[in-house]
Amino acid sequence: MKNAIKTIKLFVVSLFLIFTFTKCIKKTDAKVNVSATIEELGQMNRDFASALIAKDAQAAANLYDENASLLPPNKPIIRGRENINEYWQGAIDGGLIEASVKTIYAESDGDLGYEIGTFELKFQSENDSIIVDTGKYTEILKRNSEGKWISLYGMWSNNE
Repeated sequence: MKNAIKTIKLFVVSLFLIFTFTKCIKKTDAKVNVSATIEELGQMNRDFASALIAKDAQAAANLYDENASLLPPNKPIIRGRENINEYWQGAIDGGLIEASVKTIYAESDGDLGYEIGTFELKFQSENDSIIVDTGKYTEILKRNSEGKWISLYGMWSNNE
């Protein structure tokens, strides 16, 4: 009888240890929270500038989450990818000929990140003069299911 009780105790302790060990293994198998580099976080805006130069508002809008918001200077909030597409198409139709961005700082925590930087936009007016618009921006980014960083919220202001 004593051997049976010892065996049952040993069995229970063994089950406890196995259960505890498998819990530890499951925790270490979880997705590792890796911070993105400044280069990775800034890629969204570099792709965005390239899309504007290519006069492809849809490609620019696709760099935003479906429910993203733009907070442009002196305008109401623009919500949703379709409206964002229309906004940037308006900029292209308004004579946009060049766009560039420079990331100043970016950081992430898991699948959320932010980027701040500067921009320069050039527009050709109806009289063929070039209008240069410079300023700064902030993007709140998220990593989508494909691992690509896209914008949730974009806000900018002009230096002038």
